[in-house]
Amino acid sequence: MKTLRSLPAGLIGCSLLLTACGGAAAPSVAPAAPSSPSSPAAAVAPSQAAAPSAKPAASASAKPAAEAPGGSAASNAPIKVGILLPLTGPLAQVGQDSEDGFQLYLDSINSTVLGRKIEPLYTDTKGAADQALTKAKQLVENDKVTLLMGLNGTPECYAVAPYVREAQVPLIVSTNCGAQTLTTDPKYASPYLARITQTSFGQQDPVGDWAYKKGYRKIALVVDDFGGALEAVDSFADTFIRRGGQIVQEQYPALGTTDFGPFVAQLKRDGVDAIADVLFGGDPLRWYEAYLNYGGGQSKIPIIDISAGISAGPNRAQLKDKVLGITSTYLYTTAYDSPENAAFIKAYKAKFPGRYVAKDSASSYAGAMVLEAAIKKVNGNVEDKQKFLQAIDDTNLPTNKGPVKLDSHHDIIQNIYIFDFVKNGDSIDERMVDTYKDVPPTGLDRTEQEIAKFPIGQMKGKWVGMTADQLKQIGG
Repeated sequence: MKTLRSLPAGLIGCSLLLTACGGAAAPSVAPAAPSSPSSPAAAVAPSQAAAPSAKPAASASAKPAAEAPGGSAASNAPIKVGILLPLTGPLAQVGQDSEDGFQLYLDSINSTVLGRKIEPLYTDTKGAADQALTKAKQLVENDKVTLLMGLNGTPECYAVAPYVREAQVPLIVSTNCGAQTLTTDPKYASPYLARITQTSFGQQDPVGDWAYKKGYRKIALVVDDFGGALEAVDSFADTFIRRGGQIVQEQYPALGTTDFGPFVAQLKRDGVDAIADVLFGGDPLRWYEAYLNYGGGQSKIPIIDISAGISAGPNRAQLKDKVLGITSTYLYTTAYDSPENAAFIKAYKAKFPGRYVAKDSASSYAGAMVLEAAIKKVNGNVEDKQKFLQAIDDTNLPTNKGPVKLDSHHDIIQNIYIFDFVKNGDSIDERMVDTYKDVPPTGLDRTEQEIAKFPIGQMKGKWVGMTADQLKQIGG
């Protein structure tokens, strides 16, 4: 076993608080936001970036201090877990589904691991970066949580990551947050941060590859105009174009758009092989209903539902057989055949009769499984941060969403699924189309150096007419 928790390449021996690596000293809470609203550092408002720090900042290469050695801390004291979720606002359904999934697994183990109660503190970020940072500080400094979990939006993760490094508190990203450079960029990476959800390239590379293999050559994009969706579509489009495809249209409605009619009216149909949507919260349902109502017609043009927004459980319950003909992609599907998934689906249907399984519940349930395994690995002594962080790093676990393990940057390696839908009586069920196994955070065929060079999240409006040769020049 490693004696020092693995660090991002290039960080060992180079403190983020010094200029030894040739750059300016890093700010203590978060980097200053540049002008581009889609760039990672733009996750934090300038006022937040200047906030005073509660503790001296920890170097990304600093070894976490071992606390309460010998397992003496593994008493009956509860383990407080601060869980940051968007419980209000346009992504409230994601937050509620995530809470439901996490609590469902805790209920299955009586919220107890090795005699210690797990006490979740569900906290509302409203889906906003500044709110996520404020709530993270409150949970750590006022509520004295042992660790943080959750976080849905890419901007939220970029805001909170520097703080947990400074506060020296473990953070397990367990809701969504595909922020590509979260665990590799020195501005955010640290020994205290691990992610068990997804990265943009890790999740979307397989989708771009599959779309090209399916025979699609010209695709129109409909994308929520905020950080996570912009990173996701850049990953998909980059892969699709490098395979030989073309993007023929881009649309970027604001997150929380209520009237998608104008967007649908301007949507290209002639010469389009498929429409790829990257929409979240209530947007995918409203967009798809507008698409059908404004002459799109069910399945006339194939829909690639990236991250399964349209077909998510609550939306499918309303759309019913209108989702037939859609192809969805995500890191979870009910069609995945395993004992762990069967147990999850059974528990979910018993707890929430009549509801379709929510994908965010499934992902959060897997996060709770990872937490339990790490607590067991340290014999309940989560107060020993070094051992606890190492236990998270050593995750190699069969979960309801498939096998979960981490790479050297504490980031997720997992399956990505392509699935469609079939009608079984009164139910619309998921059917497996394809599986990309053990996809690393870097995606299918990229190096870390290529990813570091690529301006992910900043390609909005540049995809139409983009060629593979042009992508090579800019690092794609």
